[in-house]
Amino acid sequence: MDDKPNTETNTLHDEDLNTTAPNPQPSVWQMPEPVFRRTSGKLAQDFEKNYAPAAEAAPPVDPMAPSVSVDDPNPTPHIEPKPSNPTVKMVLVLLGIVAMIAFIAVFLTVVYFFFLR
Repeated sequence: MDDKPNTETNTLHDEDLNTTAPNPQPSVWQMPEPVFRRTSGKLAQDFEKNYAPAAEAAPPVDPMAPSVSVDDPNPTPHIEPKPSNPTVKMVLVLLGIVAMIAFIAVFLTVVYFFFLR
């Protein structure tokens, strides 16, 4: 190694810091004048030619898929599935309650160690 200071890296570092010229600051800031535009409220004449076909394009319909009609005389309501065993329901409720208590305990521990200690 040389005993000479490495000036090449220092000059490159200084050049990277000073890449833009400073902008002169105005003495008092002024809000630019607002621009008010009037329109007729109508679309351009060729708007429908350009954009209407894209709106009319529909995904292909699978002929094997069951059809859904709005005027279905016998609509099937959404039915929640029931657990096959009431014990499963009770275990899941207890696990949920234990999880909530554990979350509250961890949260209060973090608050205690960071803010009250």
